[in-house]
Amino acid sequence: MNISILWCGFDFGGTMQDPRKGYPYTVEVINEIYTELGKPEVVNEKVARLDELLAELEYDERLMDGIEHEIELWKRTFRFKRLQETAIHKFFSYILGNDQDAIELYRERRLRFFKPADGLKECVTYLKDKGISVNIVSDVGSEETLKIISYFLSLYDLTPYFSEIITNYGRIKKNGDMDLSYKGMNKIDGTIYKKLARDLLDIGIKPSQVLIIGDRPVEDVDTAKENGFKTIQFTGIVKRRVSNAADYVISDLKELKKIL
Repeated sequence: MNISILWCGFDFGGTMQDPRKGYPYTVEVINEIYTELGKPEVVNEKVARLDELLAELEYDERLMDGIEHEIELWKRTFRFKRLQETAIHKFFSYILGNDQDAIELYRERRLRFFKPADGLKECVTYLKDKGISVNIVSDVGSEETLKIISYFLSLYDLTPYFSEIITNYGRIKKNGDMDLSYKGMNKIDGTIYKKLARDLLDIGIKPSQVLIIGDRPVEDVDTAKENGFKTIQFTGIVKRRVSNAADYVISDLKELKKIL
């Protein structure tokens, strides 16, 4: 079955990237850092402090929507996400003790855990070859996450495949300019999709020619569908309840080739 699409928007975390790798990789990095600094005896204490810090952090309960398995793993994952987005200064002070050598080593290595989802590059190459505009549409926790997304695309040679990054903190255009007209808009209330639909219509792309791909049943499927977009719910990383509004459900990004 094939549908005609001109513009495609991917969610980031949970679709393009697996957030579960953050915590275990950070534990590895802490071990690396203090081994290199000649202080391996403090590693266990530092990891214990990381666990304490994560336990104190709040996270958006909506991130747990539809998750019925590995509950504690995902709670820790989303607390770690919150730490990276809004409380990295606490990580530097409480865990790394504001040691500039340790902080520098961590900054050099901390983003290596942002691995692409299986099949991502093959998928976006296929879409680009078909003449479909490939973009990111994602709610993010801070402006820092915009930098992380840009770094992720650059690190894995994905930048040439993506035209724009559209988020609740603004839109990064293909030329690198920042458009703040999207700031404050989000997926949950549909405002980001309403504006996106208007902007795309201005360049001749109808909502029915737009595809949104993401893991969350409400933010990535229901509200996108309410604004006339085609939707695919991706269950390959986060196994959530499936939205009845999804046009398609896939567990492997390479399955897009059968749809488009």
